[in-house]
Amino acid sequence: MNGNVPSNKKIFKFLSIEPPHTYVLIFIILIVCAILTYIVPAGQFDTMKNESGRDILIAETFHYVDSNPTTLYEFFNAIPNGLVKMASLIFFVLVAGGSFAVVNETKTIDILINKLAKTLRGKEKIIVFIIMLLFSLLGGLIGFDAECVIFVPLCIALARRIGYDSITGIAMVVCGAFVGSSVGTFNPYATAVAQGIVGLPIFSGAWYRIIMHVVILSAAAAYTIWYAERVKRDPSKSYCYDLEKTLPKVSEEDLKYTIQTNFNLRNILVLITMIFSFGTIIYGAIKLGWFASQMSPIFLALGIISGLAGGLNGNEIARAWLSGAKSMIFACVVIGMGRGILVIMEDGMIFHTILNFLANILKMLPSSFISVGMFLINIVINFFVPSGSGLAALVMPIMGPLAQMTGITLQTAVIAFQCAAGFSDTIIPTSSTTNASIGVGNVSFVQWFKFSIRLALIEWGLSIVFIVIATIIKL
Repeated sequence: MNGNVPSNKKIFKFLSIEPPHTYVLIFIILIVCAILTYIVPAGQFDTMKNESGRDILIAETFHYVDSNPTTLYEFFNAIPNGLVKMASLIFFVLVAGGSFAVVNETKTIDILINKLAKTLRGKEKIIVFIIMLLFSLLGGLIGFDAECVIFVPLCIALARRIGYDSITGIAMVVCGAFVGSSVGTFNPYATAVAQGIVGLPIFSGAWYRIIMHVVILSAAAAYTIWYAERVKRDPSKSYCYDLEKTLPKVSEEDLKYTIQTNFNLRNILVLITMIFSFGTIIYGAIKLGWFASQMSPIFLALGIISGLAGGLNGNEIARAWLSGAKSMIFACVVIGMGRGILVIMEDGMIFHTILNFLANILKMLPSSFISVGMFLINIVINFFVPSGSGLAALVMPIMGPLAQMTGITLQTAVIAFQCAAGFSDTIIPTSSTTNASIGVGNVSFVQWFKFSIRLALIEWGLSIVFIVIATIIKL
């Protein structure tokens, strides 16, 4: 192995162990949170329901309550409990994974990838940017986040076909979606919930968010392209080089795009089915407020109809669907484990105590640092609650009054919350979306972290610049 090749083993050489599995990382965090229920005093804010029926915290009502430390049974029940609480999303991922496998069995996606690669031959950088732009628009318009997991295998196949690696394929989807959902120009979940809680007009300040979107997406795409081109020149520079060596090699003939690029009638019917299905889902998300559970039937229909249109018989559809669903098991368990962290902290009555402690730190900061302090503290909180709308309901009832008391505009407080919540998801081991996406691609968290830490620092740096500007202009 080249001496310059990044190796997971180097990081853990002093411990003489292999890098921890994603499940192990999350399990360690679960243990730490369970121990904290014996150390951190239990406390709670009073809550009330807002106009949409969501429970929100009432500022200045924090009080200590009787402790409720996690028992051994409750600890091991946290993961099953998390799986139950995230059931709609987990079923969505299973159904979508199975249906995409059926679509893939018709070879339509392969031909589409080949056609795209051939059309943009020599312009692979444009492919990366276009895909990141597409997913960032989905993130910014309909809050596309966990749903993007199902597109990861497709984009990994495309990335490897044009000479890049699996991490590039994951980044095109996940990092693009995170930019859109983090800035959230018209995100119906995080943006709408956060602004609604503090009393701002829904989707106000859109012009500023559009500027943020363009700048931060350009930076994220530039970094991803830089990494991808470096890997293309020297595959040993890939952070998942060990993985790439085990995968079927993309032949020179493939890279020359001499493979099939022509659609037949069945392929065209499958494409029409896909376009109609995605159009229905986007309409449902924007106009009808659909969540994962409402999208699942559309994906199920997509798989069955595409299979029949593509010439597959019933047994072939069933086998393909089961194979695709099976490939999503890792992602589904990660989603449940991640939610288990919040289950332990909430049942142990310590999450509100931690939230109150961090809010008190904000009060002690000089007024000129309050907005940046909000951003940094929300990064910490998001580690435990990696959910845009869920985090908004927990922190914005507190951040809103704090902003008003310190002269920070409510719009700036919302931006600080969102940028912290979204961009930190790129690197935290508790993000279900990130863990599920890298799991689908068989990339370890350590390998992904090597790539994503620089990107997160770039996005955080730009976020702070925009937060400071928003503070100065009193957005």
